Amino acid sequence: MYKRALAAVGIAVAASTIASIAAVGPVSAADSKTLTIADVLLSDDKGKDASDPNLFDRNWRDYDIVTEAVLLFPDLVAAASNAGASLTVLAPNDQAFRTLATQLTKKHYRTEAEVFAAVASLGTDTVKAVLTYHIIGAKLDPATVLASDNAQITTLGGGTFAVDVISKRAAFVQFVDGDPNARNAYLNKINVGGGELANGYIHGVDRVLRPIDL
Repeated sequence: MYKRALAAVGIAVAASTIASIAAVGPVSAADSKTLTIADVLLSDDKGKDASDPNLFDRNWRDYDIVTEAVLLFPDLVAAASNAGASLTVLAPNDQAFRTLATQLTKKHYRTEAEVFAAVASLGTDTVKAVLTYHIIGAKLDPATVLASDNAQITTLGGGTFAVDVISKRAAFVQFVDGDPNARNAYLNKINVGGGELANGYIHGVDRVLRPIDL
């Protein structure tokens, strides 16, 4: 696990990642409040067949894989679509899932579809446990996240992870999960979708959080 001893290196990596990551559409703060988490996740249709906005693409910095994984579970879709809910999703980008699949299988994956298949092969119980580990039953805005150093967060699935705010000014935050042998996830996109959504927030992370030692 990366800790504060690696902060200088980590800040440089995070700064590079934040500088290069693409936003999911230019949405104003006012407009974002009319959208749900499901609306934002399903809106990323750039470069895809307009009749099916959920096809995989070649952009490893967006959120196709986590979207497709959520679509496997009607109850999670309902929660993400419920405008009256209070949620925060830490969304791993597609590269995060490729890293996870490679580490677990020792294979290299060339496409998002291959990564999704590898993740799905873990079994529906495991996939759902991982997904719900990324969902928090409260609206955590950026200020709250950056003020949460050393907080223990309880997830929708009942697991916990710790928040380590290494640099509040640089918005450099890591989430210390249940796997002590893998690198922690770092915050790399605040307010995916443009701001507060009708039912909460989406913040991007660069690794898949692991509820157990995988």
